[in-house]
Amino acid sequence: MNVDLSGKCLIEVSGEACAACLAVMPNCAEVARSSGLKFVKISVEDNPEVVEEFRLERIPSIIIAEDGREIAKCSGYQPLEILELWVEAKING
Repeated sequence: MNVDLSGKCLIEVSGEACAACLAVMPNCAEVARSSGLKFVKISVEDNPEVVEEFRLERIPSIIIAEDGREIAKCSGYQPLEILELWVEAKING
């Protein structure tokens, strides 16, 4: 996988033809920005190994990671408010 996962990241793993993936992307970008996390979008079409690496069962999957090591993961469309609460809980204990 040719993606920089250094530091604390909010990773969105998605497919290009996935409506839920397209809908959640702006929410992920906004939450990453407001939480001080680096936003990384990974396409399963371009990086199929990400599915095995993070043991993903569905897309979109949203992962909080530090230096490529998973801290927390959820999947499916997440409304902005829910995603904000989830990220805050996971990065602040």
